Amino acid sequence: MATATSATIAQVTAKRSGTRFYLLIVALLVIFFNRWLIPGIKFDWLNVIPLAAAIYLGYCLVALEETCGHIAFVRRRLSIDPSRPKPRGAFLLSFWFRSLLLLVVIAIAMEFGLRCLSYHRSLVYERQGDLLFTPIPNQDYMEKISLTHSHINSYGLRGGAVDLSPGKEVILCLGDSVTYGYGVDDAHTYPALLQAALDRKYPGRYVVLDGGVDAYPLTFEDQKLRYLWNRGIHPAVVIVGYSMNEGWLGLLVDGSEDLKQQFARRVWLKNQLRSFALYNLVVENLARNYYDKMKGKLIPGTNFAELSKEELDNRYATHLERMLTDLRNRHVEPIFLSFCSFDRETGRYDTEGPFEKKFAEFAQKNAIPMLRSDDVLRAGESVDTNLAKYFIDQAHMNELGTGKLAQRLADFVPSNTSAH
Repeated sequence: MATATSATIAQVTAKRSGTRFYLLIVALLVIFFNRWLIPGIKFDWLNVIPLAAAIYLGYCLVALEETCGHIAFVRRRLSIDPSRPKPRGAFLLSFWFRSLLLLVVIAIAMEFGLRCLSYHRSLVYERQGDLLFTPIPNQDYMEKISLTHSHINSYGLRGGAVDLSPGKEVILCLGDSVTYGYGVDDAHTYPALLQAALDRKYPGRYVVLDGGVDAYPLTFEDQKLRYLWNRGIHPAVVIVGYSMNEGWLGLLVDGSEDLKQQFARRVWLKNQLRSFALYNLVVENLARNYYDKMKGKLIPGTNFAELSKEELDNRYATHLERMLTDLRNRHVEPIFLSFCSFDRETGRYDTEGPFEKKFAEFAQKNAIPMLRSDDVLRAGESVDTNLAKYFIDQAHMNELGTGKLAQRLADFVPSNTSAH
């Protein structure tokens, strides 16, 4: 009777173990195919399903006998009978190896937990001919600092669909992360707020486009202009935003095809890394304080520490000339916009860096209207006002800063061009 009872218990246990094993297979499939199961940012909350699958996977590692006890290999490995030899590969089920796997599973669970909040939806880029990197069109992503859902439209520009109806005058804003709107949502970049301000003053007359891209030097701004022009965007006015990213990256435009291909591979690799939520959390967010400390060692108004006299005196001037030539050949009216940043030498936000001075000198020499953001932000303030309240870090403006700049531009742009 006892033997029969034991056999029945063993059958029930084996059946229960088999059921849990099938759940383990389903959990592995859910984890493996999660990207196909959750296609867009609106459905990221569904990552709670692979999160639950990862937690169950962890349970299976801890309670191995309960989930895989019906498998002969597992039974032999977990048997406490010293007379039964351990199977080959028994170390795979050892306490230490399972503990190592459990750490991996915990990381996977954290990954899916962060994906519920869209941390893996980073802005990704591609090469478009001579334009070495530009945001891939039609993507929804999470802006890494403001942590807001953002959109890249069909032209690879930040914001919604572009209205190019006849009679509308297009204002294209080019620049780096300051123009792009690093740290604010789509509605509070300076181009978006400029659009809103112009709509209030001149309803339906203007279309303002945000062509800013993180890390763009001046030569990439020029390539972006050509790229958009070839796609049918012919602006009446281009606001050339000062870039704090001059240096080796800008020289790639004139580099060999091998160098360009090498850079394209690096962009691809960065895209792959940024598809992981844990990478974005650690590198793009938590490490931000480290980046801010490093910025204190940089040349004022730039994003690098060493400044070549040749780059300042020759190459930068050449790049400015090339940009102006491309604008005037297309009958586009330029406006220069110089962005201030924190200058550790003066202890305040200003536009006194070496490249910023060259930028202003070139504008004056060629009769190009120019606006300085530090002048705008100090308007209505005392002379010694600390402009930190308008910034999220040493270079990028918050909503207060972009709003004040946009209001001034709404008066400045029409009064300094024929676009009015």
